[in-house]
Amino acid sequence: MAVYWTKQRKRLLEYLAAHRDEQVTAQQIAQDLTADQISISAVYRNLAALEEKGFVKRCVREHTRECFYQYTAAEACRDHLHLSCLLCGKSIHLSKRETEQLIQSTLESTGFQIKRSETILYGICAACRKQ
Repeated sequence: MAVYWTKQRKRLLEYLAAHRDEQVTAQQIAQDLTADQISISAVYRNLAALEEKGFVKRCVREHTRECFYQYTAAEACRDHLHLSCLLCGKSIHLSKRETEQLIQSTLESTGFQIKRSETILYGICAACRKQ
């Protein structure tokens, strides 16, 4: 099934692509897109459609119930694992080599095969650890 590309959906995707190294909430997106007259309900509706098609990933951070969204359709995101800081939300894209090493090592030591398109590893980034 094709994605129906409304003006709002295109604008939302542009916004997410420009913030691909961040995890953002629907409220943050709606606030940042106020000038584009995109309502919070339109943001949620379009995020759901984009998530269904694999353009964004939704996650919930530890100790919160709020959903965060991240653009994953960029070429740099495909087949790569991601690291996400629990404090600041920064996202780090592991290189293809690093991704392959981690997946292969895990498979060899545990027999567990990681589904890379669904995997985000959570921790604390270097900048937050220095604070």
